[in-house]
Amino acid sequence: MNKKNETIKSIPYGISDYGIIRQGNYYYVDKTSYLKKIQQAGRYLFFIRPRRFGKSLLLSMMEAYYDTYYKDRFDELFKGTSIYDNPTEEKGKYLVLTFNFSNVEPAVEKIEASFLEHIRGRTLSFLRKYTDYLIKDREYFKKTIEESRSASDIMAALNDLCRDSRQKLYVLIDEYDNFANTILSTTGEADYKNLTHGEGFFRSFFNVLKAGTGGMDAPITRLLLTGVSPITLDDVTSGYNIGKNISVDSSLNRLLGFTEADVIEMIEYYREKGLIKHDTGFLTGILRQWYNHYNFSKESQTTLFNSDMVLYFLDEYFKVSRVPDELIDRNARMDYGKLRHLIIIDNKGKKESNGNFTRLQEIIREGEVSGKLKKGFPLEEIGLTENFISLLFYFGLLTIGGTKEGRVLFKIPNQTVKSLYYDYIIRISREIDLLNVNSTKLDSLLHDMAYHAKWQDYFDYIAGQMKESVSTRDFIREEKVIQGFLLAYLGISDYFIVHSEKELNMGYADIVMEPFIAKYEGIKYSYMIEIKYIAGEKKKNRAAMESKIRKLKIEAEEQLRKYAGDKKFKKTIGRTTLIKLIAIFSGPRLVYLGAVD
Repeated sequence: MNKKNETIKSIPYGISDYGIIRQGNYYYVDKTSYLKKIQQAGRYLFFIRPRRFGKSLLLSMMEAYYDTYYKDRFDELFKGTSIYDNPTEEKGKYLVLTFNFSNVEPAVEKIEASFLEHIRGRTLSFLRKYTDYLIKDREYFKKTIEESRSASDIMAALNDLCRDSRQKLYVLIDEYDNFANTILSTTGEADYKNLTHGEGFFRSFFNVLKAGTGGMDAPITRLLLTGVSPITLDDVTSGYNIGKNISVDSSLNRLLGFTEADVIEMIEYYREKGLIKHDTGFLTGILRQWYNHYNFSKESQTTLFNSDMVLYFLDEYFKVSRVPDELIDRNARMDYGKLRHLIIIDNKGKKESNGNFTRLQEIIREGEVSGKLKKGFPLEEIGLTENFISLLFYFGLLTIGGTKEGRVLFKIPNQTVKSLYYDYIIRISREIDLLNVNSTKLDSLLHDMAYHAKWQDYFDYIAGQMKESVSTRDFIREEKVIQGFLLAYLGISDYFIVHSEKELNMGYADIVMEPFIAKYEGIKYSYMIEIKYIAGEKKKNRAAMESKIRKLKIEAEEQLRKYAGDKKFKKTIGRTTLIKLIAIFSGPRLVYLGAVD
């Protein structure tokens, strides 16, 4: 920034160190008011949120607040925040021990040694930091820690040291499940079980951690673990007996993420400083569509923006003073491999779907699914429908949209997550040999649809791929399956915001391609597609096939004309020309494609 902008707060994109944010004049959305609620929730806690949702920054802020090492810097670190004028009685009361398991090398042959060194390194740092608070024979413990060959022995020694020193310990563990999930998705269940079951070193470490919370002189007075899934904890602790799961508590729904008020206030701040030239409502609308609508509690009505994505957007916006070319932060994408192992199985050398692929297609097509929210489940139950849906929720691929007939209604939160689903569907289709489309070619064809109305070329390509694929002949047996594939292949690029079963004029259009005018101002065309399917027709019965096509074509024409009359929809497509298409399939074959006047 130039000199006249020296006092403008910087965007803290990618920064998870609370001290740096507070001392470096970064914009901070205050979450300190939740410290009291976390204290009230319990002493030993477990908290899950999707990746890149601010968990590391939360733990850094908690360390700064509770650590006795920083108690003399309270004014410097917290002045102006919610907690400053009314701190809790536990401010600056603890010795704080922090771990971040994302720093552990996940390669199977290296993981135990890497974990040991991480625990050893953090523990030795703890000893250096708190020299004045520990008993004089700490050198004995230091030597024990340096020479130990077991992470659990190191933790046991530290427990003894803090107990003998009569010091209370607050343990903060970030990304507790990171390397365990990586092992599960890369090398398989056998290696994962060796890690988390029986005498595995990871399970042993958690046993010692738990032991440090028991007894009259228990050194571990408070404990908070964060991660992205409940699987590992359920496996290493035999069902949450190490702490209370507060992930879906309504009082903590807004602990992470930004509210819409937070986002508007941030945009207004930078508009006043001259860094934003667009209208606040315009930018808020884009952010709402792409990054909003996360909700982590059945009892809460407040939806949240993914904070990392909002910061990424603004950071990119400031570089070019317009909507960024890439709306999805690549760092926020969930690793495909961590979803893949839940969907694809190897059956005698042939990759197949275990049934969850069909569930993914249903979720994309309907935009929602109802089920029970499971707070935990062991590995062997991960493939069960309810657990799979809950896992998608914890990964941030579904969110709570209310309740329906006593069950939780899970919904796709936003366009970013839709785009991720489209990408997953295409990747999985390739792996199980359903369709092997070229994504670069698809993007080019969608560009021509958006700017040159060349829709025939796009459908010719997709239809050709379906016709050539032997596997699709058995997989595609109904209109809904066709619709699921088309949604993924039409949504792979962001020229259009693709909707399924969109309510228009008292009806539901199969597929609507709304132009992304905010980003592509010169875009010329929008689309509405009605899909029809002919089941059980024989190729040799040509007359019957043609008769069926004519009837379905007349039906589709009436539906499209009705949907196109929706007044609200006409506003969303702006000045673009709406092209209404009918696509009729028989099995995987496209037997009719035409536009409606």
